[in-house]
Amino acid sequence: MEHLAFLDDANVIESHVPAGTYLFREHEGCGRIGFVRSGTVRVFKEHPSGRSITLYRLGEGDSCILSMTCALSHPIHQATAIVEEDATLLMITTDEFRKLVARSAEARDYVFSLFASRLTDVLLLLEEVVFHRMDERLAALLLEHAARTGTSVIDTTHERLADEAGTVREVITRILRDFAQRGAIEVQRGKIVITNKSILASMHRGTRS
Repeated sequence: MEHLAFLDDANVIESHVPAGTYLFREHEGCGRIGFVRSGTVRVFKEHPSGRSITLYRLGEGDSCILSMTCALSHPIHQATAIVEEDATLLMITTDEFRKLVARSAEARDYVFSLFASRLTDVLLLLEEVVFHRMDERLAALLLEHAARTGTSVIDTTHERLADEAGTVREVITRILRDFAQRGAIEVQRGKIVITNKSILASMHRGTRS
């Protein structure tokens, strides 16, 4: 990947990580920085109650700004990261990362660009949480899944959607039931089928058909 060319002269270890593996947990120290060659990683915040909310996802060519912050200035991670889809990661130590940033303009450009992008993601998430109803947020979340995977069949559970949205399973179940009654989706075991994207889109915009 061209935008990760600055890693060419670093001591990189390629690691193949299966889905379900935690890359780091909140309050843990940082020993390595990972750059995603393939696969998907979800970064999220957890609450002692067991609820969580997705901050952002990492795909091809991405890295985690929280790990970078941990390496550059803060001694511990402020969130948790788990591999959602089998991933191949290019790993370097935090010491190597600091040296890269110090000597490579390309590495610094990558880091600044990534910080700007993730700040935008988190600001949009904050807007969603503060200003949007949960049904609007869930409609947007389902449309995002469909856009990312390129299919109208979403392999997920009510519990996982609740984790992403930062609510409880019962709330998700109630809203999905309402979506199904409106003809927007079909709820099946372990999956949700989007049957009418325009209805979901109107819900996301806060209108009612």
